[in-house]
Amino acid sequence: TIIQTAINGTTNTITANSDGSYSDLLSLSFTPRQSNSKIIFSIMFNAYFNNNGAGSNGASYQILRDSISIKEGDWCFYLHEQAYARDFYPTVNVFGFDEPGTTNAITYKLRGRKYAGNSARFSTKFGESQRNVSALGDTVVLKLEELSV
Repeated sequence: TIIQTAINGTTNTITANSDGSYSDLLSLSFTPRQSNSKIIFSIMFNAYFNNNGAGSNGASYQILRDSISIKEGDWCFYLHEQAYARDFYPTVNVFGFDEPGTTNAITYKLRGRKYAGNSARFSTKFGESQRNVSALGDTVVLKLEELSV
């Protein structure tokens, strides 16, 4: 049974830090009603990889519960510069669950960085619109659902 749902979205475009560290993309505060429930998370973000030149590219992301990483992806949509030297605009969807074991307020956060954290890579953008933002809607979305166990 779904106990509660929370959702947050943005049309902001965030360019990954040039030093290869993670950039915050979106966060959502959530207070579970039961300490033994499961939190289902669904995340979507548009991305832009500039792969035009001598550098491979892809997306790296983290999903945090407060400061603890609960899911990570590295080399997502990996593009090798010798096989694909063009721009790429994928929509990335991530789905999973968490068992925080608390009824205290927690913050879920989505963070992104350049492929493998390599600062020498070309631009990586998160929330990149592929068309007019007003027609496209949110380009980064975080949805949480608490399930009674």
